[in-house]
Amino acid sequence: MERPIKADTYGDMLKHWRGRAGVNQLDLALECDTSARHLSCVETERAHPSRHLLLRLCAALDIPLRARNSILISAGYAPLYTETGLSDPEMAQAESLLQKILRANEPYPTMLLDHNMDVVMHNQSFEKFFRFFMQDPAMLEQEGMPNLNRLILLPTGMSTAIVNFNYVYQTMVERARRSLLTGAPDQRLWDVLKEVTQFAVEDKVVEGDHLAQLVMPLTLKKDDIELTIATTSATLGSSLNATLQELFIETAYPVDDASEQALLRIVGQTQRPKSSSISDGHE
Repeated sequence: MERPIKADTYGDMLKHWRGRAGVNQLDLALECDTSARHLSCVETERAHPSRHLLLRLCAALDIPLRARNSILISAGYAPLYTETGLSDPEMAQAESLLQKILRANEPYPTMLLDHNMDVVMHNQSFEKFFRFFMQDPAMLEQEGMPNLNRLILLPTGMSTAIVNFNYVYQTMVERARRSLLTGAPDQRLWDVLKEVTQFAVEDKVVEGDHLAQLVMPLTLKKDDIELTIATTSATLGSSLNATLQELFIETAYPVDDASEQALLRIVGQTQRPKSSSISDGHE
C-alpha cells in the first residue's frame, strides 16, 4: 500500500489544500484580496507571504487547525492554535463535558476518538459491548489507547463476529486513508493502517457508495445474539484548539427493536432509556 504524499513546505501545503478544495488560483486570490500572480509566487515560494495572508488563505480553504500551524511554522511564524492533551489543566472543563456526553449516551456504546482514531474515552456500554464480541478483550487494556481500527478489524478483535465484514473493512480503511490525507494524523495511524491491511478482504464492490460515510451499519453475531447497529460520528469543532477540533464522538445505535433488545442484554440493562437529554449522571 502506497503512503499518501505529504507536503512539507508552506507552498506545497497550500497547493495541496487548494487542490483538495477544488479552487483555482484566481478564485482563491479574489476571495483573499490578493492577486493570482502573487498567490502563484507564494505556492512556488518565490514570494514570502505575510502571516495575515496565510491565515486568510487557510480560512478560505477550511484547512484543519493542526495543518494551519504547520503552514505557519514552515513560513517562519509562530503557531497560532493550541494543541493540548485532555489531561492538561486547561482542558478540565472540556473533559468534564465530554464525560457527561459519554454517560448521557448510555446504554449505547459511545467513544471519543482522536485524530489517529485512538479511543481516548468511552462509556461503560462501550466496554461491555466490545468485550462481548472481541476474541481477545485484553486488547482494551493494552498500554496506551486502543485504536478503533485494530479493535474492529484484527482477528483478535471483533472481526470474526462481523457478518458484513467486507463492507465494514472497506469503510474503516477508506476512512483512515482519508484521515492520512488531511495531514493531521501522525505515524501512529499509518502504522495501524499497515497492520490491518494485512487482513484485507477480497476487493469487490460493495452495495452503493458508502465509503467514509457518517453512518456505518454493522451486523454482529455471537452465539444466540445477533444485532445490527448504525454508528454515527460527530465532530466537536473548535476555532482555536487543534486538539478539540480533531476529536470525534462516535455512538452505536441499534437499527430495530430486536437489535435494541440484544444490545440491552449485552450491556446488562432491561429497558431502553427514557430520554436522550444530557444530564450529570454517574457511572
